[in-house]
Amino acid sequence: MTAEISVEATRRMEWRCRRGMLELDLLFNRFVTACLPCLNHLQIEALNELLELPDNELWKLITSPNCDGSKPVGQVLIMLRGLAVHQNDQTHTKS
Repeated sequence: MTAEISVEATRRMEWRCRRGMLELDLLFNRFVTACLPCLNHLQIEALNELLELPDNELWKLITSPNCDGSKPVGQVLIMLRGLAVHQNDQTHTKS
């Protein structure tokens, strides 16, 4: 029963990670695959908080260099930033 709930919760989170801004949609697509399975309970709550933000605010937080990595929200932002930098590097090398 627990595995089914986990799968259901994961699917719900994957759906919530879909965004209107292309950059965020691509980033969260990678995040769901690479990081979502590794998040602890507090980081999942932090991700839920971040997903409540409008796209522009969320993008500003992700691209801002300031972050407190000792709190769950900061930890999730650091993971997102790492993927965003990797995404930008791949975009620039294809050009």
